Amino acid sequence: MSAPDKLEMIRPSAALVQMPPVPEGYRLRTRATFDVPLHPLFKTVFDGRRIHEIAGKLLPEGCFVVEHRATHRTAGFCMAFRGHRPPRHEYAGQLAYLVVDPVHFGKGLGTLLAAAVTNKLVEDGYACPFLRTDDDRRPAISIYRKLGWQPDLYTADMAARWQAVQARLERAG
Repeated sequence: MSAPDKLEMIRPSAALVQMPPVPEGYRLRTRATFDVPLHPLFKTVFDGRRIHEIAGKLLPEGCFVVEHRATHRTAGFCMAFRGHRPPRHEYAGQLAYLVVDPVHFGKGLGTLLAAAVTNKLVEDGYACPFLRTDDDRRPAISIYRKLGWQPDLYTADMAARWQAVQARLERAG
């Protein structure tokens, strides 16, 4: 049995989102490339074999990183890609790989990173960007919803899956 299709969300608004303040003790930066210091954090959440695929998809200055000032370590990152899933998203921008180190949870870093990437996609002229996620990534989905991302019901089973996700979000409160 194959894995279910990823959930997808779209942002059908060309409006910028309000950037939350950068928490004290952190700094937000952009990187032109996805480089080695990010790899261990990436591998905690995603398959490390995909790291080399990223280079061709990343928009210029599309890798947003939050650095913990005291340790100079990456606390989280998120990326802006060129869409690559024809035909639905052939020319759309994509928010991808929102990751925050669990040591830094609860400080608003995920919202900061997702807002920065959302605004990058808007500023680069993507009228209806998309993202792909998994049903169990509730904290990320909650962030995306707050930033105006909406479920994309692109297959027949998506409505029921999104209803289940919404019910879990409501229970988590």
